[in-house]
Amino acid sequence: MTFPQLGDVIEVGEQDYMHGTGHLTLRITCIGDQVRVYDDEWLKVEGLALRADGTQLDPNPRPALVRMRALHIAPSSGSS
Repeated sequence: MTFPQLGDVIEVGEQDYMHGTGHLTLRITCIGDQVRVYDDEWLKVEGLALRADGTQLDPNPRPALVRMRALHIAPSSGSS
């Protein structure tokens, strides 16, 4: 499993993060603690929510608790 870094874009399904609805795509701005919840490892993160086309959805970072085993780091677009 690859651990996310600041600036990475992660993608998780609705069942793999707390709290919200729908697929979540987030550009990581803060990485918090790893915690055990319901016999699974989760990671506290904060980031900027992105639309499917990669544009920013909201200017304000949002917190999320994401399931580590379901975390997918999106491929880099080549420019950072």
